[in-house]
Amino acid sequence: MDKASNELLINIFLVLHLLGIAVLLAGFFSNLKDLTKGIKVSAGVLHGSYLMLATGLAMAGFAVDPTKLNAFVISLKLIALVFIFVIAFRYRKKDVTPVWAVPTIALLTTINIVLAIFGNVSGS
Repeated sequence: MDKASNELLINIFLVLHLLGIAVLLAGFFSNLKDLTKGIKVSAGVLHGSYLMLATGLAMAGFAVDPTKLNAFVISLKLIALVFIFVIAFRYRKKDVTPVWAVPTIALLTTINIVLAIFGNVSGS
């Protein structure tokens, strides 16, 4: 596959990755009024979490020059995404969730965004 096709695929996965972020944060902010009694994990949060996980791995896999990727930052982002997915999967069908569950998802999503912006993922 040539470089232009690779970059197009990465950009498509980036758009999907950003949509996953939007879905996760929307699931948090739309139910913020229930913060004190435990926000229910919506199906959208679960779908957004595995969309972010799959597209993040795809972007790393389709990197134009994988030797220039910052493995430490990508590993931290992967760990955060795995925790997000596990929390969302664990509490997806519970009517009553722990008070910490959804705010933790929102915090880990924010950390993921900060790592993407300031973490120099491409290593250049």
